[in-house]
Amino acid sequence: MVKRIHKATSIFFLVTFFMVPIFSFSTGFCQSKPVEEDNKDKVIAKVNGKPIKESTLTPEVNKSLKKYSKFGVTTVAPELLLTLKKKALNKVINDEVLAQAIQQYDISDIEQKLKEELASQKKQYKTPEEFEQFLKAKHLSEEELLISLRRKLQMNAYLDSVGVLHCEPTKEEILSYYEQGKENFKKKEKVKVRHILVQVEENSDQAKQETARQKAENILKKIQAGQDFATLAEEQSDCLRSKKQGGELDFVERGFMPPEFDEIAFSIEKEKTSEVIKTKYGYHILQVLEKDPAGYLSLDQVRDYIKKYLEERCVSRLRLEHVDKLRKEAKIEIFLN
Repeated sequence: MVKRIHKATSIFFLVTFFMVPIFSFSTGFCQSKPVEEDNKDKVIAKVNGKPIKESTLTPEVNKSLKKYSKFGVTTVAPELLLTLKKKALNKVINDEVLAQAIQQYDISDIEQKLKEELASQKKQYKTPEEFEQFLKAKHLSEEELLISLRRKLQMNAYLDSVGVLHCEPTKEEILSYYEQGKENFKKKEKVKVRHILVQVEENSDQAKQETARQKAENILKKIQAGQDFATLAEEQSDCLRSKKQGGELDFVERGFMPPEFDEIAFSIEKEKTSEVIKTKYGYHILQVLEKDPAGYLSLDQVRDYIKKYLEERCVSRLRLEHVDKLRKEAKIEIFLN
């Protein structure tokens, strides 16, 4: 469900890939040639006097080229390469002006906070060995982790001090987002059932089919005589997924189970028990526990998701505005041409 919502509410950017003068295409799978670093490693910009070398752009440019390679791009024209370099340089400059501002912000108790943060990280693991395995999987030493945590603490403290770390959406904003995007919060009809399965292969001979059907009929008679459905499911159902839960399945949407199953599950009344039905898995007996009709998720059901999404969107906007302010205050020299 969350995946669907996220997909529906994500912001997509359109990129034009069909500019014939810029690209050359091949008929097979291939990759764009990565940018090679200049041996001289030219200084292409300065931020408050600090040089930025061309090699700094290489990882970001190559990341962009990999996207184009999926479309069969084999040769990149100079015009496109320059565009990608300018885009990468803009990002590097943004990161640099922010990094310089953070360096000037003093956190008096950072060492204590760093110890607390490291202790908090270690508490997530049952043993020191598990923590070491985590570091190994991330290709980190404890010293490198401390450097990363220090940067995170410094950045968060600075961003908090300038008011761009948190952004609380109002109730009105959350409601407005819900109402305007209500179609994104549609839900399908669902039903929650218990079932007992007497399994038999679909291509089994008539004798095996009849034996399985008769077993299911005998179980149904016991239920009709008053025996507990859940107990019988635990004792006699062949569904390994549900038998330990008394045959209980989670809510399922229409179309998830076989058609014969759906036809009965969505038609009989709540708390009613079905007759024996056959699917490709064998013979089933169903008992409907709850029904959830098609409609829309309520605001309460999606409030936390909407709040988090709006928070992240707002923080991103505020951060970009703050970086733009820092750029205007900085002395930036660009030599890329």
